[in-house]
Amino acid sequence: MQTMRVFLIGFMSLTTLLLAKETPEPKIYNETTLKRNFDAFIESIDESVISKGYPKAIKKLLSGDYTKQIQALNTLTETGEIEVIPWIILFLDSKDKSVSITAGLSLDKLISSNVLKRRDMDFQEEVFIKRISSKEKDLSPMAWIILKMLRQNDDGNTHAYAISMARYLNLNIFRAEIQNCLQSKHPAVSNQAKWAIEELNKQKIYEKGLWKKKVFPKDNVIDLK
Repeated sequence: MQTMRVFLIGFMSLTTLLLAKETPEPKIYNETTLKRNFDAFIESIDESVISKGYPKAIKKLLSGDYTKQIQALNTLTETGEIEVIPWIILFLDSKDKSVSITAGLSLDKLISSNVLKRRDMDFQEEVFIKRISSKEKDLSPMAWIILKMLRQNDDGNTHAYAISMARYLNLNIFRAEIQNCLQSKHPAVSNQAKWAIEELNKQKIYEKGLWKKKVFPKDNVIDLK
């Protein structure tokens, strides 16, 4: 009974930690650095791979026809190739809201699907991301675009996509922005923010090796810094 009581206290403390509303945090990033890293990332991508490999999709994308652009964005997203990122980004600020929202969703799908290739399948009940290897493309420079999306007007979609990408890229630097989204009038955004905060916290515990070992610090206090 004593063992079970200790386990329950620990479990309840951990649950409270993961679900508790956090106090806003100050900015811990430099926007100039984020932009510089993003520019270097884009420079490293050969977008011609896409224009040569998917000429019909690119023709639709550059047609000026919103319907065709949406079709093209969906087609390019399905490729799962990193090289489509520069093409998708061009349409995040489209005059047509349907196109810009589709571009945001496309970016989210592309980022999440690539990051999930590093999912640690030893934990079937959770989604933990292994550290990136030197052979893999680091997508974290997308942080600058994600920040831009988080600063757009809350349309109920764009913020949700940005929050999702921030979670999968483990961008703890945007915790303050994500926490602000908890107050969104759109459930899709506020629920996504709650989920992201919980998942970012879990990811930190996983990276410390505490989730796998089932061992928690004294007094059930976990340092998430």
